[in-house]
This record gives sequence, C-alpha cells and structure tokens, in this order.
Amino acid sequence: MKISNIEMTYNLTLAELHAFCLICEFRNLSQVALRLDMSQSSVSQMVQRWRQVVGDPLFIRGRYGVTPTEVAVALRIKIQPLLEEMQLALAQPLGFNAATSDRVFKIHMSDFGQLVFLPELNSFLNKKAPGVHLWVRNLPWEDVEKGLESGDIDMAIGSLPMIKGRVYARTLRKEKYVTVMRRKHFLAKARLDLDSFASAEHLVIDSTSSGHALVEGVLRAQGVRRKIGLTIPHYLAVEAVLAKSDYLLTVPEVAVSAFRQPAAYHTVPAPLSLPTFDIRVHWHERSQEEEGVQWLRTSIIDMFSKG
Repeated sequence: MKISNIEMTYNLTLAELHAFCLICEFRNLSQVALRLDMSQSSVSQMVQRWRQVVGDPLFIRGRYGVTPTEVAVALRIKIQPLLEEMQLALAQPLGFNAATSDRVFKIHMSDFGQLVFLPELNSFLNKKAPGVHLWVRNLPWEDVEKGLESGDIDMAIGSLPMIKGRVYARTLRKEKYVTVMRRKHFLAKARLDLDSFASAEHLVIDSTSSGHALVEGVLRAQGVRRKIGLTIPHYLAVEAVLAKSDYLLTVPEVAVSAFRQPAAYHTVPAPLSLPTFDIRVHWHERSQEEEGVQWLRTSIIDMFSKG
C-alpha cells in the first residue's frame, strides 16, 4: 500500500475522508450519496480518485453494494479516530463541557446491560448533560473490540472477556447467578436442590448475555438435563412471563434487581456450581485522554462501581 505521496498527488479534504469512512460503514454508494446530499456519480468519482492515490481497489462491487478491501478497512481504522478528534476540536475548541456539550456518545450494551444500566445512566445525562445524545448499540460479541478500535463505539459495558488488544477496562461489579421464581411457586417453600431444579420447568433466555449456554454446559457436565418450557431471545418479557407461570429462571443476580417489582419474586442461589463473572466498562487507548470519554467513563464508574 503506497500512500506516502498522497499530499503531493491529491489533497484529500475532510469531507472526502468522511465520505470514505461512511462508505466503509454503509457499504452502499447510493446511501452515502443521499446522506451527504451528493450525486452518486460524484461519490463514484471520489472513489476512483482514492484508488489512484492509494493504489488499491478499496471497494469491490457486489450485488447489493460494495465490500471494503483489507486496505480500506485498515485505512478506516486509522482515519475514523482522527476525523472524530478533528470534529470534536472544531465543535469544542475550549474542551469538553458536559453542561453545554451536544456530543453523541456511542456505547455498546447487551439487552441485559440496557436493562440494568441504561435507565440510571440516561437519567444522569438528562440532568448533568442535557445536550448530550447517547447512542446505544448491541454489537455481536466478536465485533465489540473492533468497534472500540475503529471508533464505531466509544465504550462498551458488560462481561466481555474476549476483549483484549489495546483496550482499557475498569471492573464495575462481580456477579453471580441466581434462580428466580414467583413468590407463590410450589418450590419457594423449601430449599431448592439440584433434583428439584432439574425436574421443574425452566424459562430460558437464549442470548449471549444471559449465561444460558454456560448453565447448560455445567448441567450436562454433571449428567443433568433440565426441562425447558419456554425459550425467548431477550429479557423484555421475562418478568411478565415469570409472574404467570411456574417456570424457574437462572440469570445474573443484577438482572433481578432491575425488575420493576423484584420483591414479587423468590430468589435463591442457583443449586449448581456456576462461576462468577466481572462486569466492566471498556474503552480504547486512543480515547484514554479524550476529555468527553474521560468524563463519561468516570461518571459510569462513580454510578455503578460496587467496590
């Protein structure tokens, strides 16, 4: 990839660098043209000029749009943070001021994270930073580290042990699994043992944030198969379903505290040996010194850290 003579050959403007990053994100020239209020032919001409400058196709045409080449992806990872820093510098030349900022913060949270952290975080921002816009994303686990690196997200909150690379993290709390049932459940009157647990019907949340796969793995390792009565993809209907059924639900304890009426449910330790896990806030080293991200992560740590 020869890019050493870019300045001599062709002056890339901030607008063109922004367009390049948008094409990498949306993978469709028509969508980018509409977003930038340009003609598609103008966007196509820019792509042709970039190819000449960089010496790489950059985008491969397909049936439904374009696919960035490896070189384009690598360039975007380097260019996106620089663009964001420039935009921040122009918008806030005197630095970040929470009370007056109109910054958009992009944060990854699973549905579980949104249930637990989002209401309080949003309320805090409405009071302390009324102009700030929070954009919550729920990325696939394998894309979170890449999102932090590229600038697609500023932070990630959750149990994300797969994140390594040049990423910082601060533990907010250590969590354990519990089993939940309605107060009048027939198993709520006595200590819940593994036999009773296995013979009861279960409500299962089949998502990466619920720990379903972990629970199943531990049970099968012990030769135990539980009865699954209902499987759902997220936490949205959990409380309403539990209230009108005899299902058991095994989830991280903090999820129960986020129920609208946690006192209406009987919660006990899960009757099997499940590992604890850490919930952390993560940010990339590129934003370590960025004032806005510093302010938000410090606020998150102050609000949610449990020692």
